[in-house]
Amino acid sequence: MNSTSHAETHATGPQTFFAQTMGYFALALTSATGGVFSGIFFLPQSLVTSGKFMFAMFALSLILIFTAKKWSVGRLGYLFLIIFAGVLGITLVPLLIHTVSTVGVGILGKALFASVSMFGGLAVYGFTTKKDLSGMGGFLMASLVGMIAISLITFVLKLFGISIWSSGIELIFSGFGILVFAGFTMYDFQKIRNAKGSISPIEASISLFLDFILLFQYVLRFMTALSRN
Repeated sequence: MNSTSHAETHATGPQTFFAQTMGYFALALTSATGGVFSGIFFLPQSLVTSGKFMFAMFALSLILIFTAKKWSVGRLGYLFLIIFAGVLGITLVPLLIHTVSTVGVGILGKALFASVSMFGGLAVYGFTTKKDLSGMGGFLMASLVGMIAISLITFVLKLFGISIWSSGIELIFSGFGILVFAGFTMYDFQKIRNAKGSISPIEASISLFLDFILLFQYVLRFMTALSRN
């Protein structure tokens, strides 16, 4: 983060900073929705659901996530946000196609409603609680790294035709994912409340966007596994 971004963020004040963050958050959700529809209607389903494409998009998502702080600053930060969110939207397409073909389209609305409700409640708690949630950061990051490692291992094994996954494992893994990103939601909203110029609105919105998208993803996976059982 450069000094100009720090100064601008601090000068806007906490209310304006939060409003800007939520505005960028809405922009990211809009771009992600566009990515989902683009992946469904403009990309061949055989390509989107292929193992190599899914692995490539997963790898690209990780690169964008871990370099987001660098590319989200400056005048073109909002452009990175749009591209970043659009790519994340496309990565959801294989999961959505699989879910619809497995348990029907109705579960998408239920998962979205559950995710929005959870995210809203957790956001209010994280933003208003007087309890210091900063101690959660280490556990949440360690959990995230562990989940990424497990996902990478299973992805690589699947490319070689080896499947170690089952409905029971999916329930446990996705349930843990829900807890992790519920924790990240509370943690990030409190972090935004206490930011005081340490991050830009675009950086803050990227964090919230990832919290919501990944929370929705794991809620959908959990509900799908539960329906199959």
